[in-house]
Amino acid sequence: MKLCAIAVTLFLFALGALPAADARETTLDQIMTETGARLQWDPMREVGALWRGNTRISFRPGADSALVNASEQIAVRVSRGEDGGLSFDHDGAERIIARLRPQAAPEQRRVAAIFIDPGHGGRDPGTIGRHRIDGELFEIQEKQIVLDVSHRLARLLETAFPDRQVVMSRSDDRFLTLEQRTALANAIPLEHNETVLFVSIHANASLNSRARGVEVWYLTPEFRRRDLIDPSRVGVSDPGVLTILNTMREEEFTIESVLLARNILAGLYSEVGAHSPNRGIKQEAWYVVREARMPSVLVELGFVTNQEEALNLADDAYLQRLAHGIYNGIVNFVAGFEN
Repeated sequence: MKLCAIAVTLFLFALGALPAADARETTLDQIMTETGARLQWDPMREVGALWRGNTRISFRPGADSALVNASEQIAVRVSRGEDGGLSFDHDGAERIIARLRPQAAPEQRRVAAIFIDPGHGGRDPGTIGRHRIDGELFEIQEKQIVLDVSHRLARLLETAFPDRQVVMSRSDDRFLTLEQRTALANAIPLEHNETVLFVSIHANASLNSRARGVEVWYLTPEFRRRDLIDPSRVGVSDPGVLTILNTMREEEFTIESVLLARNILAGLYSEVGAHSPNRGIKQEAWYVVREARMPSVLVELGFVTNQEEALNLADDAYLQRLAHGIYNGIVNFVAGFEN
């Protein structure tokens, strides 16, 4: 993975450093040098983004526009020369440079709300762990574990972020459809520089009773959600342009979801790593992470089918440590996202 990242980085330097074919065009390297912006590039989809401070400008070769912070469309023509170098038309490059230069009072990106989704509930118990301990039957249900941890997490976040919304999809033992959960999160009102974080909390199970550990999932990058861009908000009606802008927004959500997943997993490992192994971050198109139009992750707290972990998941002190691990991950992500 590191070798791949290095190869992509070297490719990008070569890409930006190549000269423009037209004197009225501005190379990618010239823009980066003048603004101090850094580049992210997806070679599979040929979508790039220039970052500086709180400003992110997404672009794609062949397109006639770029997207600023997922809310403003600017006219710019991006072309690839015969030698492979990327160039921007002069006027478009000036628009990009103007937005990437330091502003007197830049508008800060902000996490306005954190949406906590305790999985299952009501008639849906989720996974169930049953173990014979000292001749007695011990049973534990996923819906109870995740609701408990979610309440603990919400209290921690409310204390740390009194100026933000902390919303739970359910606060008691009730059943909600998957559609209801994501609809609640997607309906939270936001300003153009604000976002919501979606954190779904679950417990795991396996036919292998030795399986144990914590893991965090995010949406498979190849999955494409629709309607991430509001046409009225960016002033665009052309379906082709909207498709490109939607893809760019998807890329932003993917990057942010991966960073959120990594932070939460690191937080969990610091709290319970001595008792529960780190199973890593993983990809899957779970319904709640694919239908939430925001950075979204699904957290697995451990395996109820493993006797040792099931006993830990029934222990108040251990549940508090799980909540604190997720909390630390979210706090670290928010600090990086906003600064």
